[in-house]
Amino acid sequence: MIRHIVLFKLKDGLTREDPRVQAVSSALTALGPTLAPVLHWETHWCFGSRPVSNDFALVCDVADEIGLAAYQADPDHQKVAEELREVFVLSVGRLRDVVTS
Repeated sequence: MIRHIVLFKLKDGLTREDPRVQAVSSALTALGPTLAPVLHWETHWCFGSRPVSNDFALVCDVADEIGLAAYQADPDHQKVAEELREVFVLSVGRLRDVVTS
């Protein structure tokens, strides 16, 4: 299994309360259950006020690289990802051979 993790940091001048931020974070949260390759999907607002802290997070599991490629190519994912980049700076990490209990 592959775990795809994305950390989001709000761009300067934006807050969680900004309507654009609220709309796109809600769209991302709702997206996961609509994507066939996704086995697990969760989003969370982060806490912490340090300058290095992130603001929002996505944790997504897919079965394999084929599932990851399908997820990334999905048109709905592409649309939401484009909107996310308008308000967040993204950092992505992928973990291979994840075992869950």
